[in-house]
Amino acid sequence: SLMLASRTLELPVRRQQPTQAFAAEASSQKVLGQIAAKSGSFSGSCSGVFGQIANSGSSSGSRSGRKARCSPQEVESRSKDHRSDGHNNNSNSRYNNNSNNNKMSQQQQQQQQQQQQQQEQQLVLQQLLDLGRTPSEAEVSKILSVELDSCRDNPRRATGILSSLARHRLPYIAQLVLTSMLAKSVEANVFHYTAAISACEKDGQWQLALNLLSSIPDIRVIPNKISFSAAISACEKAGQWQLALGLLSSMPDMRVTPDEINYNAAISACEKGGQWQLALGLLSSMPDMRVSPDKITYSAAISACEKGGQWQLALGLLSSMPDMRVIPNEVSYSAAISACEKGGQWQLALSLLSSMPDMRVIPNQFSYNAAISACSKGGQWQLALGLLSSMPDMTVIPNQFSHNAAISACEKGGQWQLALGLLSSMPDMRVIPNEISYNAAISACSKGGQWQLALSLLSSMPDMRVSPDKITYSAAISACEKAGQWQLALGLLSSMPDMRVTPDEISYNAAISACEKGGQWQLALSLLSSMPETKATPDEISYCAVMESLDSGGQWLAALALLQEMLVARLDAIPKARRSAISACSRAGHWQEALWATGFAAISEVTATDLDSFGILLMECEQRDLLSLDLSMSRRLSAAARQGDFMLGLAAVLDFSADVRQQHKQQQQQQQHQQQQHQQQQQQQQHQQLSPGFLPPPSLLQPLLAGVACSHISTRSLSYHRELALLRYVLEAAQPGSPAAVAEAFDAFGRNLGSSGSWAKFAGGSKATALLAAVRAGPPADQSDTFGVLEIGTYCGNSALRLAAALPGVRVTTLELDPILVAIARTLVAFAGLCGAIDVWTGHSALLIPRLKRRLVERFPTLQGRPCFSAIFMDRWGYDKDFALIQEHELLQEAGGVLVADNVLTTAAAGFLWKVAGPSASFASQVVAVSEVADSSQEDWMSVSVSMTNELRSSHEALPPELAELNAESERFRQRVVAADGGSGAEAAKSEKPAFVRHAKATLARAGLGPST
Repeated sequence: SLMLASRTLELPVRRQQPTQAFAAEASSQKVLGQIAAKSGSFSGSCSGVFGQIANSGSSSGSRSGRKARCSPQEVESRSKDHRSDGHNNNSNSRYNNNSNNNKMSQQQQQQQQQQQQQQEQQLVLQQLLDLGRTPSEAEVSKILSVELDSCRDNPRRATGILSSLARHRLPYIAQLVLTSMLAKSVEANVFHYTAAISACEKDGQWQLALNLLSSIPDIRVIPNKISFSAAISACEKAGQWQLALGLLSSMPDMRVTPDEINYNAAISACEKGGQWQLALGLLSSMPDMRVSPDKITYSAAISACEKGGQWQLALGLLSSMPDMRVIPNEVSYSAAISACEKGGQWQLALSLLSSMPDMRVIPNQFSYNAAISACSKGGQWQLALGLLSSMPDMTVIPNQFSHNAAISACEKGGQWQLALGLLSSMPDMRVIPNEISYNAAISACSKGGQWQLALSLLSSMPDMRVSPDKITYSAAISACEKAGQWQLALGLLSSMPDMRVTPDEISYNAAISACEKGGQWQLALSLLSSMPETKATPDEISYCAVMESLDSGGQWLAALALLQEMLVARLDAIPKARRSAISACSRAGHWQEALWATGFAAISEVTATDLDSFGILLMECEQRDLLSLDLSMSRRLSAAARQGDFMLGLAAVLDFSADVRQQHKQQQQQQQHQQQQHQQQQQQQQHQQLSPGFLPPPSLLQPLLAGVACSHISTRSLSYHRELALLRYVLEAAQPGSPAAVAEAFDAFGRNLGSSGSWAKFAGGSKATALLAAVRAGPPADQSDTFGVLEIGTYCGNSALRLAAALPGVRVTTLELDPILVAIARTLVAFAGLCGAIDVWTGHSALLIPRLKRRLVERFPTLQGRPCFSAIFMDRWGYDKDFALIQEHELLQEAGGVLVADNVLTTAAAGFLWKVAGPSASFASQVVAVSEVADSSQEDWMSVSVSMTNELRSSHEALPPELAELNAESERFRQRVVAADGGSGAEAAKSEKPAFVRHAKATLARAGLGPST
C-alpha cells in the first residue's frame, strides 16, 4: 500500500550539477511565490463569479415580471427567436455528439496504449525474473536497453518494475536496475530507491538496504519516511537493532520527521533483539516527538516485554492503551497472553483470553495457542484440552501449534494416552503433524513407561514424511532408559548417523543413564570418552551419570579419577559428582579416600550442595565410632549456617546436637570407667535400662532456645523453614523431659499447618494411634532376643519418640538421609529426654541396611538368638527396595515380626502391598484407613503385616497388569515430585494428587488390597 501511495505522488527528478541544483531550488521558491500570489487574485475572481451567480436570481425575476406586460409584437418576436434558438440547439447537439465520439476514441486509444505498455513491462519483468537471483550487470542492461527509454519519459514504469522485483524478493536485480538507469542517464528518484530498499527488506539483505539508503544523497535526492521505514525494517528482521536505532535517530539530520511507522519498526527491532528497556524508552519518547503510538506500537512493546520475561510490564502496557485512546486488538492481547505464558502465569493468561470478547476483540489462533501453551507449562493439561476443543466454537481453527501445545500439556501431565489420541486425530482435523508433534508424543510415552509405543512412533515417522531429529531420538532413548532397555538405547544412538542425525549431549546423556541403570559402567565410560568424536561436549549431566554408574558398580578408583578430571575442567556439578565418588569409596570400604582424595577435607566454604556428601561421611564416622571427626564435620555445617547458606537458626541446632552427643558420650565413658571391673554386667544394664535417658542441662538448652527463636528471620535460603518452625513451636509449647508433651506439641503444630492449607509430613493423630497399636500388639520386644524397633525415614523424630515412649525398655533405631534433619530429630529426642533410648543414624537406607546387622552385633555382643528387629516402621517412598533389603539381610523377626508402612495409598504402593498381602505371602496383612493430622478429611492408608512363619517370603505370584501399571505410575509421579523442587512442577504435582489418589484407591480396592469394611 505504501508503494501504491508513493507512485501516485511520484514526480520525475532530474539529475543536476550542484550549481544547477541550487538554481533549481531558487527557481522553485520563485514559482511557489508566484503560485501563492496568483492564488489570491484567483480566489478574488472566484468570489466575483460566485457573486454574479448569486445576483442572477434577482435579474431573472425582473425579466419574468416584464414578460407579463409584453405586447403581441414582442411575443411574436420572441417566438421567432425561440425557433431560431431551437435550430441552433440542434446544431450544437450534433457537434456535441461528434465531440463525445472523439473523446471515446481517444480514451480507447489511451487504454490500448496502456495495455500495450503493461504487456511490454510484464515482458521485461518476466525476462528479469528468468535471469535468476544473481544475474550479471550486462544481462540486466541488455533486457532494459529499450525499456529505459520509456522510463525516461515515464518514471512510473521503472517504479512498477522495481516494485515487482520487491514482491519477488530480488534485491540484487533491483540494484542492477538502478545501476542501469544511472548509466543510461535515466533519472532515479526516491520512489525508485525506496522500492529497491523494500526488495532488500523482504529478502533479508540489510547490508544492501543500508548501502542503497546511503547512496540516495549522491543523486541529490532526499530519502523520505518510507525509505527509512524499509531500511529500519530490514535491520529489524536481521536482528540489527543497533543499526535500526541509529537510522531512526539520523532521520532529523536528513530533515525527515519520523512517524509512527518508523517508530514501530524500531521498537520491533528492539523486541526481536531482546532489548525491552530500549523498546519502552522509544515508546515513552514518542509524545515528545509529537508522534502518537498506535496499536502496532503497543503490540511491539508488549511483545518486547514478553520476550524479556517482563509479564507485569506487558500487562501494564495493555491496560494503559485505552487511556492513550488506543484500542487493543487481537495482536496486543496475544502478546500479553504470551508474556503470561512465559512468566508461568497461566491463570492470568486464561483471564486475558476470557476478557477479549468483552473488549470486542475476537481471539485468534495466536491468542488460543499462547493460552494453551501457558496451561501446558503450568501443568494444567485439562484446561489445555478444554481450550483446544473450544476453538471451533469461536470460529477459530486449531493449527499445528495448537495441537502441539496440547500434546505437550498431556506429556507434562503424564497423560500419554491422551497425547497419542491428539496425535492420531490431527489428520482428521486437516492438520499435518510435524517433528514437534511426534517429539512431544514420544516424550509422553517415555514418561508413561511405554517404550514400545515410543519406538513405534519413531519408526512410523518416515511414513508420515516427518524426519526425526535430535530431540526425537533423545526422547526415544530416554524411553528405553526408563524401561531398563539399555541395549535398545545404544542401538538407537548408533543408528542416528545413518539417519543423518548427529547425536548431541542430550542423546548421549540418555544413553549413558540407560547404561547406568543397566549396571553397564564400562559402556557408560566408553560413551563419555566417545562424545568428542561427534563434536558433543560432555557436560555436568554426562559426568554425573557416569559417576553414578561407577558408584553403583563399586568402581571407586575410576570414580576418583573421573572426579579429578571434572575438577580440572572446572565443571559446575562438582558437589554432585563428589557425592557419587564418596559413595563409591564408602561401598568399597575406602572411606579415608572418600575424605581426602575427593578434596572434601580441604573445602573452605561448605554450601547446601555439599549436604549429600556430608551425609555419607557422617554415616561412616557414626558407624565407625569416629566421634571426634563426626563432631568436627558437624561444626563445619554449623559454621556454614552462620555464613548464611542455611537458615539462621540451624547453626544453634547443629551445635546443640553435637554438644548433646559429646556430653552423652562422656557420661557413658565415666560410667564405664567406674564399673570397669563389671564391664559385662554394665553393658547388659546399659542395654536394658534405656529410658528416660540423658536430659540436656540448661547450659545447652539456653543457647538452643535463643538461636531457634530467631529462625523465622529470612536469610538467603528458605530451606528447612517448616522444620525449624516445628522445632521452635515444640520448644516453646512443651516441657523438657516430657515425651507426651512433645508428641502433643507435634500434633498441635500439624493442626495449625492444616488450617493454613499446608501438609504435615509426620505421622500424628490417627496415624500415630494406628502405629502404636500395631507395635504394642506384636510380640514382646525382649532386648535379649531382638534389636527392638527399626524406623526407615526419621524426618523430625516424631514417630521415633512416640515408639520409645510407648515401649519402655525397647531400643528404637531410626535412619535419616539428610544430616540437617538428623540434627533436628536428635534435638527433639534429647529435649524429650529419650536420647538414651533412640539412636538416630545418618545415611541412606540402601547404604545403611546392608551394614546394620553387623553394626548392632558389634555394639550388643550379649544379644541372644538371631539378630533382628521385632518391628519395622517404613515411612519412606521406596517401599519395594527397602523391603527387598530387609528380606535379603533378614532384619525382621521371622515369626511374629510386625511390619508397618505409612502412606501406602498416597504413594500407590501397589508392588509392596502385593508382596505382603498377595496370595502366597507369609504375612497376615491388614490395611487401615487413617487421616492426616493437618487435615482429617484427607484419607490415607497404613499397612500392618505380621510374619506368620519362620521363613519370611513375599508373594511369588506375578504382579497383576493393573497393579504393575499403577506401580509404574507411582514411580513416575514420585520422580516428578522430587524433580519439581518447589517450582511449577511441584504445583502441578500438588494439583494432580487428588486425581492420582482416587485412581490408586479404586485400583487397589479392585485388587482386594484396600481397607476391610
